[in-house]
Amino acid sequence: MQNSTPKPSPFSEKLTFSTKLAYGAGDLGPAITANILAVFLLIFLTNVAGLNAALAGSVLMIGKVWDAINDPIVGILSDRSRSRWGRRLPWMFWGAIPFGVFFFLEWIVPSFGSDPETNQWGLFWYYVVIAILFNNFYTIVNLPYTALTAEITLDYDERTSLNSFRFAFSIGGSILSLVVALGVFALFKNNPTQQYLALAGACAILSVLPLYWCVFGIRKRVLA
Repeated sequence: MQNSTPKPSPFSEKLTFSTKLAYGAGDLGPAITANILAVFLLIFLTNVAGLNAALAGSVLMIGKVWDAINDPIVGILSDRSRSRWGRRLPWMFWGAIPFGVFFFLEWIVPSFGSDPETNQWGLFWYYVVIAILFNNFYTIVNLPYTALTAEITLDYDERTSLNSFRFAFSIGGSILSLVVALGVFALFKNNPTQQYLALAGACAILSVLPLYWCVFGIRKRVLA
């Protein structure tokens, strides 16, 4: 007699620990960058870059407003994407490095001339443009990532487990970012510009690499 037992689909199988770990790592970078920006960016813009408080606050506001605009745009484009790597992974793969680069560029202090007013407005528009571009790539890597849960498994318990790993990495990333900041600030005590550049470089690397861990760690599962 022919065996009539249906073969389990990949979506009904239990996920391996390595798959869950790789998936969770995808939220490490966004957590690190979001926490560093929330804690330090306004201080950096006023105390190190030299922007007045009103312009510095406007930079943050414009970045947040643009973030609300680009979220649905990236979501629609991601949903409609078609590739041999699926809908979500190409966004994360190609967006990871620009995500890290534009995060780093937020902590550079360029000069726009000797005239204080000209320099103020030059810095303002520089940080506005970088904030917009960074928020674009933050959305490009993070929004498709959050949509991956349903594409990895249809099992309710496995989805719950995946989100547990995700939140663990998210909380861990927030804590790690502050630990790194304390270490960097202690290392460059008397040079605030170097403090923030070193912190930006370290956090950019720590944010980009886990995204590739996530992409390659779950690729076979997503494409199964």
